[in-house]
Amino acid sequence: MFQHTKLDNQLSIIQKIKNLDYFLLFFIILLGAISIFTMYSTDGGEILFHTKSHFIKFIVFFPMMIFMSMFTIKFWHKLSYFIYFMVLVLLIWVSIFGVEASGSKRWIDFYFINLQPSELMKVAIILCLAKYYHRKKNYKFYEVTFSVK
Repeated sequence: MFQHTKLDNQLSIIQKIKNLDYFLLFFIILLGAISIFTMYSTDGGEILFHTKSHFIKFIVFFPMMIFMSMFTIKFWHKLSYFIYFMVLVLLIWVSIFGVEASGSKRWIDFYFINLQPSELMKVAIILCLAKYYHRKKNYKFYEVTFSVK
């Protein structure tokens, strides 16, 4: 299934941090800073709700991204169908009990955060299809040739 050595399982957190793509992280931080300055500009040069909200979300979710990158692909592979099922339950929940805004139910109000399960489904479908196609047997593609007479 997965080809890995015992060394892959024994990587410490410090080794995983050393193996991060710092070039990519730099540009993610740069993009986050640019977006915060853009929100500051749209708030008329003042730190209002949108700027604060965007800054807080960046401060919370950037470390969460780093934390989630510490898990191996095998972990995500094992949980992919479960994650898909849980997001499907959230989508059913939002269709029944969701908060209505602008004439449609899209959000779940958890009092400290509003969650839009359709955004989570984008990631869940990718995980689920990756596991499905990984397990599927390889088959031969047949060439189709056309002859002109």
